[in-house]
Amino acid sequence: MKKGFFVAAMALALMFATDSYAQVIGKDIVTKNEISVSYGTLSNSEWIEVFQDVVTVMFGGETKQKSAVGPVSVEYFNRLTPVVAVGAIGSVASFKDDVFSRDLSGTTTGEAAKTKTGSYTRSYLTFMPAAKFNWLRKEHFGMYSKVAAGISFVNTNMKDVDPAVATEKNKDVAFNFQASLIGIEAGGKLRGFAEFGMGEQGAILLGIRYNF
Repeated sequence: MKKGFFVAAMALALMFATDSYAQVIGKDIVTKNEISVSYGTLSNSEWIEVFQDVVTVMFGGETKQKSAVGPVSVEYFNRLTPVVAVGAIGSVASFKDDVFSRDLSGTTTGEAAKTKTGSYTRSYLTFMPAAKFNWLRKEHFGMYSKVAAGISFVNTNMKDVDPAVATEKNKDVAFNFQASLIGIEAGGKLRGFAEFGMGEQGAILLGIRYNF
């Protein structure tokens, strides 16, 4: 699913790569606004899920991931100067796992007997003010760095296999961030881009961006 999204996003960006846009000063380009949509991997929320799985195993359980979506991000930036832009980022990620108990007693093969005890769904809704630094600003190519910090609203629903047991719901708020050390973009008004760094948007994220 992720691979298909990446291919589609980049193909769409390249279709519009011949468009020229905004005000060109020499070989540099100056635009005031931009809106982006991206999909990332190896995000903070994904690492949290891995940690939760390790803790479950330590206490004699096991999890099996049924689905994972995101982080999908939407961001807006307003350029204050040719280099500095400020804006905001919103992202969402969701994970669904089945939970099992493990029992080694009475087995002859050494493999644990697994019994499904329930399932859980956990979602992360994140909002972060952000700053972007456009180091290279050419008509059809750019390079930049980006930093953001904010909060994530974490909702967890835990459901027991016994339908008579009520679903347990937990809500938490946690600090979150994004630090994209290197970003590259190419195209016209509509650009494809890739970023590399760490944080809730992902260590690697690909997307499309519209400048106006």
